[in-house]
Amino acid sequence: MLTQIDISHLATIKDLHLELLPGTTVITGETGAGKSVLIDAIELALGSRATGDMVRAGQDKADVSISFDISRLNEAKAWLKNADMDADSGECIIRRTVHKDGRSRSYINGTPSTLQLLRELSDLLINIHGQHEHQALFKQDTQREMLDKYAGHLDSVTKVASLAKEWHTLAHTISTLKKSNDERSSRGDFLRFQLRELEELQLSADEFQTLEIEHKQLANSGELLQNVNLALHHLAEEENHNALSLLNHALDALESVQAFDPKITSWIENLKSVTIQLSDSESELRHYLENVDLDPDRLQWVEQRIGTLFDTARKHKVAPSELFDLQQRIATELAALDTSDERIAELELQLQDIEKNYLIAATKLSDSRKKSAKKLTQEITQIIHELSLPHGQFHVHFATDDVPRFAPFGLEKIVFHITTNLGQPLQPLAKVASGGELSRISLAIHMATAEQHTIPSLIFDEVDVGISGGTAEIVGKLLRRLGNTHQLLCITHLPQVAAQGEQHLLVEKRHEQNETYTQIRMLNTKEKINELARMLGGVEITKKTIEHAREMLEKV
Repeated sequence: MLTQIDISHLATIKDLHLELLPGTTVITGETGAGKSVLIDAIELALGSRATGDMVRAGQDKADVSISFDISRLNEAKAWLKNADMDADSGECIIRRTVHKDGRSRSYINGTPSTLQLLRELSDLLINIHGQHEHQALFKQDTQREMLDKYAGHLDSVTKVASLAKEWHTLAHTISTLKKSNDERSSRGDFLRFQLRELEELQLSADEFQTLEIEHKQLANSGELLQNVNLALHHLAEEENHNALSLLNHALDALESVQAFDPKITSWIENLKSVTIQLSDSESELRHYLENVDLDPDRLQWVEQRIGTLFDTARKHKVAPSELFDLQQRIATELAALDTSDERIAELELQLQDIEKNYLIAATKLSDSRKKSAKKLTQEITQIIHELSLPHGQFHVHFATDDVPRFAPFGLEKIVFHITTNLGQPLQPLAKVASGGELSRISLAIHMATAEQHTIPSLIFDEVDVGISGGTAEIVGKLLRRLGNTHQLLCITHLPQVAAQGEQHLLVEKRHEQNETYTQIRMLNTKEKINELARMLGGVEITKKTIEHAREMLEKV
C-alpha cells in the first residue's frame, strides 16, 4: 500500500508531504490546479521519463520520494531480497531526483537503482489507469494481456512463449542446414582438396619454428663452430691460463688461509659452485662439438622445405607457422560437414519434441483462457448494465484465423467484442463510436480486471471522463466498493464520484510574490461539503448547493 508521498521543487509544487490511507481516496480541484502533477510525480518516481523542465523554475533539482507498506506483499519482498535491497523492514522507499540539466538518479531503500529495476518493482506495487488508456484497449495485444492477467496464468503464457521461441530458433537452424546442401557438397569437395594438399606435406606442430632455428645454425656453421671452440679454449684448454685453471689457483690460495678468517669459508663455497658450473659448461661444449651436424646438404634441404611452406602458406593466405593449425581446422570442418545429415536428423527429432510440448502448453493455456473469458464476460456485462447500458453485452472472441504457427502468444487471437444497443450485433471494441459509451466500457473492463489484481494500490486518473448524472453516482459506488479490497486513488471532476471517497484530497493553486504554488491537502467533512458544492455549482455557490452537497455525502 502507498503510505507516503514527499515532493520538492517539482513543476508547481514547492514542498509537499502526504500520508495516505487504505480505501478509496478521491482527488479533486479546479481545472488547471495541477491534479495530474501528483500522478506525474508517482510515475516519475517509478521510472517514467525525466526532463529538466520538470524542475521548478529557479531550483537546481526536483526530488520525489514515495513509501509503500509491503508487509503483505510477498512477491515484492522476494524481489527486494533477490536484489539485496533490504526486504526485511516491511517498507519500501523509492526516491528519484531530477536535475535541471535532465540528469536523474534513482534509489530503492537507499540503494542506487537503474530505471529498468524501478519499473520491474513498480509492477508489483501499483497500477495506474490513465484517462486515455481506453485507446490502448483497441489493441489485441492489450486485450489478450488483460485476459491473461485476469486469469492469473502468466506462468503458462511465459512457458508458451519460451517454447515458441525454441521452435522457431531450431526450425531456422534446420532450414539453413537443408538449404545449404548444394553449398555443403561444393564446400566439402574444396576442403577435401585442401586437406590432401596439406596432408602430403606431413606437417607437424611447431615445425616451421624448428626449421627457422636449424636454418640459422646451418647458415652460420663456420662462425658458430669457430666461436664455440674459442670459448672452450679459454674455458679449459689454454695451458695454465684457462678459466678453470685460474679458478682452481684462486681456490688453493683461499683454502691455505681459511683457518685465519671464518668469512673465507663462504667465499670458497661460492667459488666451488662456480667451478662446478664451469665444468658442466665445458662438458656441454665438448658434447656439442662432438655431435653437431652442420651438413651443407642438410642446409639445402631445410631451405627447400621452408620455401615450400612459404609457398603453401601464401596460397592459403596464412602465416607459415599457422599451416598445421589450418590443417586441423579444415579436418574439423570437413568432419562436421560429413555428419550434417545426422545432425539434421537429430535436430528434427528435437523439433518434434518441442512441437509436442508447445501444443500441450498452448492447449492448456487456451482452455484456461476460455474458462476465464466466460467469467470475465459475465462480470463486465454486469458492470456495463450498472453503468446505464442495460442492453450492453460484452464477449471475448477467440479468433484462430491467420494465427501463425507456433505463435508466442498461443493458438488464438483475443478480441474484445461489444454491443450497446438491443438488436445490434457484437462488434470489435475498436468499432465502438460513442465516446461516452467507450469510457463506460473501458471503466467496466478496468473495474472487472482490477478486482483480480494482487497489486494493492490502484490509481484511476479521470477514467470517469464522458460520464455524468446517475451513471456517475454508480461509478463512484463501484470505485468505493473496489476500495474495500484495494487502496484506490481516483482523480475525478464528478461530484457524484468524489462524494464516495473515504478520504478527499483537494488540489489548489495559490500565488505568492509573483510565483504560483500547487498545494494538496486532506479535507475534513465540512471542507469536503464545500468542495462538492463547488463541483456542483456555478459561479456562485448557494445555500441550496451546500445542502445538495451535504445530502450527497449523507447518502454514501
